Amino acid sequence: MLLLFALPLLKLAVGGQAATNTLSRQLPNDGIHLAVGPQCGQLGGTVNDVNAGLDLNKYKTIVSFGDSYTDGGKEDGSPLLPPVIDPPDLFAGGRSTNGKIWIENIADDIGARLMDYAVSSAVVNISLWPNNPRPVDFIQQTTLFLSQSNNLDPDTTLYTVFFGINDWEDSLTGPDNLPEAAQDLLGQMKLLASPPTNARNFLVTDVYGRGNSTASGQAWLQSIFDGLTAFHKESPPLNVAFANFARIWDGVLGPVPGYQAFGYESTSACVDGDTVTCAHPQYHFYWFSGHPSKETHRIMADYVELVLSLCNTGALL
Repeated sequence: MLLLFALPLLKLAVGGQAATNTLSRQLPNDGIHLAVGPQCGQLGGTVNDVNAGLDLNKYKTIVSFGDSYTDGGKEDGSPLLPPVIDPPDLFAGGRSTNGKIWIENIADDIGARLMDYAVSSAVVNISLWPNNPRPVDFIQQTTLFLSQSNNLDPDTTLYTVFFGINDWEDSLTGPDNLPEAAQDLLGQMKLLASPPTNARNFLVTDVYGRGNSTASGQAWLQSIFDGLTAFHKESPPLNVAFANFARIWDGVLGPVPGYQAFGYESTSACVDGDTVTCAHPQYHFYWFSGHPSKETHRIMADYVELVLSLCNTGALL
């Protein structure tokens, strides 16, 4: 059970209707807090935050795949190093931030073991983006996971998938293979849901444009969302959820409500090259350029937990 204290009231759209909810957190997080809430919807429609069957109280293990936002520094499912800065190295235990990452916070909140396979710069399928500076992808991560013959209980294991940033950026300079990337992402989830793993619980998150939105990016999201709908229609259904971190990025980097509403003093990065240039890192949105600070990772975890608690729906349109 999560221990909570009250934060300010926010208006949240739940199931298409406005609802007032008290956002809560146990930790003060240096004053940085959510100033937006989930936009809850249903599977079968347009992209929204949704939870169709996930229950955080059930999970003893979290298996995570993704890019630098989810890379805890180990990349092979083994225990992560302590999330501390050891100068001159500014990567906290190998993380692209100055503390814990978002999924690490969630694992801590529920007392789950975290097995992290995410790799910085990863795309879904590197063959779609031959100009990507680092040849790493989701397919390699699932291949490694499967090669280890992990014997995990499908009912008490949550699988998280967080890709899109690098795929979207590659699509801006090369062929737009985002439709293929979306199908490949769903294909790897289908692989994990098949024997011998038989995964039953999937959380997908995204923030492909980090404050920017394009028609091709939204089509990428919709394809994945439609795939989650199809997974939940299977017999037996997969338990799936989608959390759209764009709500945070749009809120911080846009005019409404703006970064100050979250408690930030700046949306810039603290690190320039190998030098910390800011006096108060805890009040900056980013640690490295384009990479969230540990405080931002904490509210990302908070956002996911809100989605899973407020956006429960099994309904299909």
